[in-house]
Amino acid sequence: MPARVTTHKSILVVEDSVNAREAMAFLLREAGRTVVEAADGEDALAKLDVVERPCLILLDLRMPRMDGFEFLRRLKDHPSAGDFSVLVMSAHSQVSATEHHPRVVGTLPKPFTVDMLLSWVNAHC
Repeated sequence: MPARVTTHKSILVVEDSVNAREAMAFLLREAGRTVVEAADGEDALAKLDVVERPCLILLDLRMPRMDGFEFLRRLKDHPSAGDFSVLVMSAHSQVSATEHHPRVVGTLPKPFTVDMLLSWVNAHC
């Protein structure tokens, strides 16, 4: 019997700016995706344990409580760490430092266009 292949189309948006997070969530939902929103890395880690595994995590770097760098460090210890792909979105000068993390599939410099965002999402999810 062949292995069952599951396609996940949900996306976890981790962004502390309410306006930016809600705008991305709206655009992604309009594109047919299921979206889970998180206000920071701590919120995102908690949600990874209770929601359907997302096909992509859109991660801001500069956030209160737990920033994107710490989220990536802690993601390594998650029981399903190998299942997650991360696209880092940031205007932070250190954004390129995240490219060496094994789960990071790319970086999207802020500000970015809707087309840029959807192109990355469609390519990786």
